[in-house]
Amino acid sequence: MNSKTHSKWGFNNVGFACSHAMKGSGFGVAIACGKNTDVGTMAALSFKERPPSRVERHQRQIGYYMIVMTFVVSILLVCTTGLERGEVVYEVNLSLLLAITPFYVPFILYWGIRRTKTLMRKKQCYVRNLRSTTTVGLTTVIVTDLVGTMTRRRMRVSEIFVDMGLLSADNIDIGAQGPRFIELIRASILCNDAVICPGNIGVPKMQKDMYGSILDMALLKFGLMILPNIDQLRRDHEKVANKHYTSADKMQVTVHRTRDADGQQKLILLMKGHCYVVIRRCSTFALRGEELPLDNQLQDIILSLADGLLEAGRHVRAFAYKELSNELEFRRFSQVNTNTGLEGGEYRYRDYLAVDTFSLRFLGMIATYNPPRSTIPRAVVRCRTAGIKLIVVTRRKRNLAKALAVDVGILSAPWDMQRGRASIPSTDIVDMSKYADEKPHHQRWHIEQLLLARRDLVCAEASTEQLHWIVDACRRLGAVVSVIGGTLHDTPAMRSGHVGAAKYGCAVMCEASADLILLDSSFATLVSVVGESRLLFENLKKALVFCMATNTTTFLVYTAFFLLRVPFHIHIMDELILAFLVNLLPAMTLIYEPPEEKMMQQMPKVYDDFLLNSRLLFVSLILVGTIEAAAVFMTYFVFMADKGFLPRTLVGLHIKWHDDTVNDITDAFGQEWTITARQRLECQVSSLCLMSLVAMQCTNLVLTKTGRANLLTHGFANWRLNLAVLYLACLCVQLCLMDSTVCLRLDGTNELHIGFFLYTIYPFVALLIFLETTRRYFLRLFPDSWLERATMY
Repeated sequence: MNSKTHSKWGFNNVGFACSHAMKGSGFGVAIACGKNTDVGTMAALSFKERPPSRVERHQRQIGYYMIVMTFVVSILLVCTTGLERGEVVYEVNLSLLLAITPFYVPFILYWGIRRTKTLMRKKQCYVRNLRSTTTVGLTTVIVTDLVGTMTRRRMRVSEIFVDMGLLSADNIDIGAQGPRFIELIRASILCNDAVICPGNIGVPKMQKDMYGSILDMALLKFGLMILPNIDQLRRDHEKVANKHYTSADKMQVTVHRTRDADGQQKLILLMKGHCYVVIRRCSTFALRGEELPLDNQLQDIILSLADGLLEAGRHVRAFAYKELSNELEFRRFSQVNTNTGLEGGEYRYRDYLAVDTFSLRFLGMIATYNPPRSTIPRAVVRCRTAGIKLIVVTRRKRNLAKALAVDVGILSAPWDMQRGRASIPSTDIVDMSKYADEKPHHQRWHIEQLLLARRDLVCAEASTEQLHWIVDACRRLGAVVSVIGGTLHDTPAMRSGHVGAAKYGCAVMCEASADLILLDSSFATLVSVVGESRLLFENLKKALVFCMATNTTTFLVYTAFFLLRVPFHIHIMDELILAFLVNLLPAMTLIYEPPEEKMMQQMPKVYDDFLLNSRLLFVSLILVGTIEAAAVFMTYFVFMADKGFLPRTLVGLHIKWHDDTVNDITDAFGQEWTITARQRLECQVSSLCLMSLVAMQCTNLVLTKTGRANLLTHGFANWRLNLAVLYLACLCVQLCLMDSTVCLRLDGTNELHIGFFLYTIYPFVALLIFLETTRRYFLRLFPDSWLERATMY
């Protein structure tokens, strides 16, 4: 007993639930309902929960960070208010909370995503889901189709087989060809559903717009080059019946009414289809004006030639001819609809086809070629250098898939494999139809073994379920999957992947499920936007390093205020200015920074996918933050010493300093400071502290342009960042000239000298430049060293 299961779509009498009878009545038997149907299966797979995006993980991480920081500040608030009372205590705690809360992250993240979306649009990739702009950069596996994404959407005729000779279409001499060649070209025009669109009058032949399948359009366009007037040819050969090409019988048959040399009406039958289907219905072969019997030996020669063309990646169509001369056939076709035979004539003609489409004369074969896109081989190489696994899933036959994979560089050429000098990593082509009869869990196991055994994979004759299982297996193995689809059957796989990319002009359901739309339907476009997404992630971390550097200063000022009792704190308004005007605005210019290294020559950072990591915090808070804090404290102590308060006298002074009843604090010079004078001095200290942070952040902004590269080699092409540096310098000068924002009610608070400030701050600016430049030098000198593991964020 044969237990092999057959696909229900291989039979002519199976349809969807929406099928209906065009005429009369019909009976139907339900063979599958609900989830057991193909539509039900696709619907169930399409509505599964999607994997979390990269942005969601980053938002969750920032959320955890904010919760922890809020909890810590709450504990500090409880502890400090238990020790001391006063309005200033709450202000200092609130300033700390504002400083360590990353208000800038949503703004920077949104700005970066919007900018990356604009860049992707310029590269022919429209972003429907903003979250996918970050997730696509983490891609480790790309699952794509072969035809359409890696090949062009148009075919061209490459070879013609006629008169037992194989001719190349590129260098064919039309004048030297015989009548059999013209007869074959005429048959390819008549047995063809492609038409020239209206409105092409005056347009050159090869630039006319056409409508139809890409294979029929390729045959029609080639016929335009050979025949002078195909419109007249089609009018002289009126089509009275047409059996369209289907994947079930793999042939197209047309019947035409025309007249012979004597003016008598006659009918001719033309057949186009796969070679082994057409040649089985032929009994003779036309060779240089003679009609020879088509014996088994000749059939084997023709079929072997067709197989060779198929292995070379060609689409081969054979053509046959028959003249219908008897009265019975003429009477039958005189009753058929003279348009296309799509309605009642379709069924009458199908019965006639089963009996009378034999004893045809074999005319020849025409091979068409779907050339690969010129950008695909380079995109495949970029995938391999970027550590991205490439899985090509197609419903085409193994030979065709193998030939196309060789053309685009996924597979090595056979002669390179024989000589043992294949330069392409281990890649295999698998015929998925041999696993179709196994149980689903067995198929999943085979798929996982194939994914683990090969660097890249080409899957031919894959079904919809197998495509979904391939994506699901990649996810279970820990990969970040981007799926390119273009049909309704690709929708479940696109929904299962982390990023779904749809081809332009695809099915509506497929487009609605996609995160990205490839406007040129090219695989190379998706590869190019992976680099843009990686650049976004690198620039986001640079922006965070820049913004978080001031947190160390705020925390040390907080510590000095409560532990050393120094009358020094940062006001709330200064914290807001620092967060938005000093940190946020310049940090947004880092999003526009060009890459310092080639993004597509780095491995995906799957296990380091964190905006906030230990290396980033170490560089921002320890290396840079401590230098900025030292600059602020030095400026504070030097300024206060100049006013008469030596560092040793400031320790323990803040309780008396903020007591409104104390009006006679004496400094080291013997001067008495009233409450109004102390408030005016606090305003000057506030402006000076903000000026110090602005000056240090201006230096830090220039240094943060690169993480490893030499700053002079990297260049200053980012004019927005150059403008931000000028903006910070002007802000620093302006703070020296205008009153502090928290002390506008007092007079005489802007008595600061820019020369004194620069003299105090320049050693720390030089120290920051020296340390960061030295660190980058040793990172380039000793790659993969402990320094890189500790500081390369």
